[in-house]
Amino acid sequence: MSRAAPLLLLVLSLALSACGPKVVDVVDPQADLQPTGFKAKAHHWPDPDSEALRFLVIDDPWEGVNRNLYEVNATLDKYVMLPATNVYTTVLPQPVRKGISNVYGNLNEMPTALNSILQGRLEKAFISFSRFLINSSFGVLGIMDLASDNEKLPRQSEDVGQTLGYWGVEPGPYFVMPLLGPSNVRDTVGFGGDIVILYLEVEMIYQAVGMDDSRPLDLADLVLRGLNLRANNQFRYHSTGSPFEYEMVRFIYTKKRELDIER
Repeated sequence: MSRAAPLLLLVLSLALSACGPKVVDVVDPQADLQPTGFKAKAHHWPDPDSEALRFLVIDDPWEGVNRNLYEVNATLDKYVMLPATNVYTTVLPQPVRKGISNVYGNLNEMPTALNSILQGRLEKAFISFSRFLINSSFGVLGIMDLASDNEKLPRQSEDVGQTLGYWGVEPGPYFVMPLLGPSNVRDTVGFGGDIVILYLEVEMIYQAVGMDDSRPLDLADLVLRGLNLRANNQFRYHSTGSPFEYEMVRFIYTKKRELDIER
């Protein structure tokens, strides 16, 4: 090999290395800075005593007892009411259940009319009384709700609790009624009044048809009313996915009753 060969190889090596990728050292400009630290902003639950959140405050001095009753109701509902309701909806076809619901809705028209009169809401009383006459006659004792076909005769809803509220009676503390659910002192008393009115109405019907001993029918009526109410109520305990379900139910019930009295 001539002496020029090593020189030629050296030149070729330098040329090839010049065509290859270059390695560049990149230095973070903040690499030599001292740590500044990080502190997240603290978030606190708003003060419940603030004026902006006063609407959230519900008078519940018996909260411990009420929470226990809420759980008792949830257990009874799961193991008694829902299974019984499932049997009810399985045995009776939907048209029959609809007829039963219409009958009870028709029976509620007269107590609604009475409470409307006591509140001075005569238009509501007239609508409820008209609905009762139409459904009791042309609707075959209320089995068919023909009155609802008339847009001028929408179903009304008034009870003794609403009447007491209209008269200025304060709701009092929140109270969970055994089996029946959310209420307050005023509405619990009102519920007793509703029961008396419905009982007297049904007894008058029994007397009108010449029935002297109505005790067996009273029990059947009570059971059927309960099943009908539960079958038409979509609420299920512990199904909201919220750990604050008790507070949600308490708030919604309280505000709904306020709106019921105002309208």
